[in-house]
Amino acid sequence: MRKLFYGDILLIGKLASHARGRALTTSLHAVPAGEQPGGNGVCLAFANEFQEGSDGLKKQMIEWTLQPGRTLLLLPPMKIDDCKFPVAWRVINAGTIDSSKNKGLSKLLSAEIKYELISDLQPAKLIDGEWSRGGVNTAYYKKHPNSGVFAVTTLPLWSLTTLDHTQQLIDWIVELHELAGEPIEQEELVEQSDHLTLTPDHYALMLHLVSGNWKSRRVALSSLHDSEVLVLPDERATQCMEELEKYSIVDDGKLTNDGKMALSASPFAAYATTLECEHD
Repeated sequence: MRKLFYGDILLIGKLASHARGRALTTSLHAVPAGEQPGGNGVCLAFANEFQEGSDGLKKQMIEWTLQPGRTLLLLPPMKIDDCKFPVAWRVINAGTIDSSKNKGLSKLLSAEIKYELISDLQPAKLIDGEWSRGGVNTAYYKKHPNSGVFAVTTLPLWSLTTLDHTQQLIDWIVELHELAGEPIEQEELVEQSDHLTLTPDHYALMLHLVSGNWKSRRVALSSLHDSEVLVLPDERATQCMEELEKYSIVDDGKLTNDGKMALSASPFAAYATTLECEHD
């Protein structure tokens, strides 16, 4: 590969057993996996399967992308429809495409395009996510600066055309995945306070606690349930709160000094600073 690639390339959902997935196992050495993303790296899935999934399933898949070093990439086919996860995006039939100024993979596959994106997602300009005269073929969303990436592309990466241009496909995937940052090493994820191992879920709750001045534990958890920024299931949030309280990292809906120190020393420190400034 052109640059060091962090993690695996996995095929999830129906793509894992579909004939189109076999082209990706050949060109990318992708590995068929389960129904949902896991580990670090790139997870590829059919966009229409995501669009047709339950809100709960969508949130679970998006939650996986909160950690750096993870990219969820949705591929055609797609439903001509609107989707509100993780932000609003819409699929329409492709109009006239001008790829005269495009290069690499987008130019190579331009004749096979069937869809176009209209969305609040960020166009992936570095990999020619926009056509020469307007229109978007690839866009992404990072929930915060230290998160991974949720991405959608109208490029049929499983096209047999890519089998003769594997390096272009690899370069495209690598460059998109670089937006997700480097994965958190296990030893970095583990911050100890009397032997409590802080997981990404603990950090998500801690980030929520610094995003407001909550009057109590109950108010903090209630507000997390309605948060559009951080997603953590109610039961898991309560469990994390209890664990953080047990080890004096949190007290009545607020980080203690030990909690603030653990968060400031974590990979999420920059995002914590941003959230604190937003509510000051």
